[in-house]
Amino acid sequence: MKLYLMYGGRTVEHDVTVMSTRSALSAVDYQKYEVIPIYITRQGLFLKGLTLTAPVAAETALKLDAAEQAAWRPEPDHSLGTKFDFAELAGQKDCVVFPMIHGTWGEDGTIQGLLEVLDVPYVGSGICASAVGMDKIMAKIVFDEYQIPQVPYLSVLAVHYRDADKAAQIREQIATEMGFPVYVKAANAGSSIGVSKAESSEELVGCLADAFTYDDRVVVEKAVPKARELAVSLLGNDDPKASIAGEIGKKQDFYDYESKFIDGSTKLIIPAPITAEQLAEVQKYAVMAFNAVGAAGLTRADFFLDRDGQVWLNEIQTMPGFTQFSMYPFLWQASGVPYPELIDQLIQLGLQRYASKKQTVANK
Repeated sequence: MKLYLMYGGRTVEHDVTVMSTRSALSAVDYQKYEVIPIYITRQGLFLKGLTLTAPVAAETALKLDAAEQAAWRPEPDHSLGTKFDFAELAGQKDCVVFPMIHGTWGEDGTIQGLLEVLDVPYVGSGICASAVGMDKIMAKIVFDEYQIPQVPYLSVLAVHYRDADKAAQIREQIATEMGFPVYVKAANAGSSIGVSKAESSEELVGCLADAFTYDDRVVVEKAVPKARELAVSLLGNDDPKASIAGEIGKKQDFYDYESKFIDGSTKLIIPAPITAEQLAEVQKYAVMAFNAVGAAGLTRADFFLDRDGQVWLNEIQTMPGFTQFSMYPFLWQASGVPYPELIDQLIQLGLQRYASKKQTVANK
């Protein structure tokens, strides 16, 4: 079977998707799959790499020779990287696409919509679940509907905030209803990009301005004092299984981009040192969140655990990272699913979901 592995893209998380893909390429079962890398440049050009029948070296790009580099990350000026023709996918049998793209133009339902139009099976959630899971405001509205506990929050829209008087009212509402500190987040961004902490009304002004450079929809959340950060991985379609929980041991206030992917300063504690009751609670809410948005294949659910033992859902990721620092594969390895097997299960879940949808259409 041909496995088309899409990655890169115009997303601000471009480099993270490349890191995730490089890890996955070393774990694919090449006896079952021929891997065709589809690299999306920062300008949005889709480039097809060499067909891979063996693992690619896992060193950094600078250590790869020209042939290896072209295989997993073709560049526009490289003779081995050719422009991808989507007609190759349309109607093709015995193929599956793994859109390993985090953030906008990938995790938000856009790539999923393209693949639905092409009528090909793919790994992960569909259009609606991806879009809702990506947008922090919409996700929070859905989670409220299902009575999943969340920290107090307020959504702020650029269309309202552009008016000086309205902006002042919004900041006053935040200060009055939530107090400080608060976290300010771009609604449609991931990997902690576009996230900052405001300790005062003065800092709030700058934090909101920064968040609006990433999105015109922003969410402000009340900070949880001395919160521990937990994560649970989900695997499945209609009846997902939850992994054991992990804890993010961090040196700074929050799990930012640098600590996640660059400096390795964050320690992943697996299993999380929590009670059996707390584990059952985060697993329950993780599954509820998965089903609430209609996810498929995989998600990672992130939680806060406050000093009183209260669990709060932070967010879910419908295409969580697969890098060497990423929680999602680590949790499954600790839960008895090795990395290569995890990749294979995700591919099979994508194929099963596609077959199920086809059968549903046939029965109408």
